[in-house]
Amino acid sequence: MFARVSSYQGEVERLVDGFRRTTEPLMQLEGFERAYFLTDTEAGRALTITLWDSQAAMEASADWASKAREHAAHDSNATIESVRSYEVALTAEKP
Repeated sequence: MFARVSSYQGEVERLVDGFRRTTEPLMQLEGFERAYFLTDTEAGRALTITLWDSQAAMEASADWASKAREHAAHDSNATIESVRSYEVALTAEKP
């Protein structure tokens, strides 16, 4: 499994609204597994984590993801601080 992690600075509520609009199209992308949107309202910061079943699927979604980030950031007057990709090395779940 692979993950793309993006960080943002801006008005959190407006960022949430922007990313809410991307969830349905995101779920239609091949290889998409799940997404998390983490916020720190006091600091005006947010993170998105998207999980993909393969590196190829994550890479194939890169153009779409870039446009989605740009739209969400623009609509909320936020900045994209970073975008990084990782291989998921370990997961833990409560039984």
